[in-house]
Amino acid sequence: MNRLKPFVCLGVLFASIVCAFAAPKKPGSAVSVGGDAMIITDGSGKVLFAHNPDLRREVASVQKLVTAMVITRAGNLDKPVTITAADASCSPTKLPHSVGGTYTRRQLLQAMLVLSANDAARALARDNAGSEAAFGVKMTQLARQIGAKNSLFKTSSGLSASGQYSTARDMAAIARAAARDPLIRETVRTKFLPWRDAKGKSHTLRNSNRVLHRHPNATGMKIGYTGAAGHCLVASWEENGLTIYGVVLGGKNELFWVEAALLFSLHANGLL
Repeated sequence: MNRLKPFVCLGVLFASIVCAFAAPKKPGSAVSVGGDAMIITDGSGKVLFAHNPDLRREVASVQKLVTAMVITRAGNLDKPVTITAADASCSPTKLPHSVGGTYTRRQLLQAMLVLSANDAARALARDNAGSEAAFGVKMTQLARQIGAKNSLFKTSSGLSASGQYSTARDMAAIARAAARDPLIRETVRTKFLPWRDAKGKSHTLRNSNRVLHRHPNATGMKIGYTGAAGHCLVASWEENGLTIYGVVLGGKNELFWVEAALLFSLHANGLL
């Protein structure tokens, strides 16, 4: 009987999700799965599903995709950057023993996307623009250039800042643009990244994206969490020859990850 329990639970979850999306919704009513704001598009940007896609809110570390695009477009990715104590004066996710370590821009970008290292993001921002504030302006300008015009970014890491916001629709546009960058596309699907800290000790950085580890159809891209943003996910998903981009913002609990992955699969299989 215990062997059947996971399948029963999955069936109940599947049924609840189908019922939640099949039932008619009143304008502004909450969807019972995922989060506060959601969107799924295909590779061309065609919207397959949306719920509150233009709701302005904080999006946590998923905005590191914008940071990465600013850095790759600036070029000179082999330039060395040394992480300072100021870069590392952030929490919670940081590289091990990072202060004083010198890495290339490329290495810091990879650590930022795989581990979601905030000190790596801040070091890149300082190196690129001189300050977080100046880099935030660059992030916002780039987002608007690629069609994400309902966003205002202030931190390279996604840590909370007054007046900072984006939307599910904008983050989907950012995801599609980021996926066209070969370095970003390869990095966000990397599950484990070899790393050497400032003291010379070797580590293996594990990708923080739990959807990537759990589902073979997931090909990236980024997760995030802050108290203000809740659980956030920007995902690329390949199934049945279809590539889709899903954004779910404002997840409330750990069931968020299961629900989001099932939602993507249902759409990829034409079941929703």
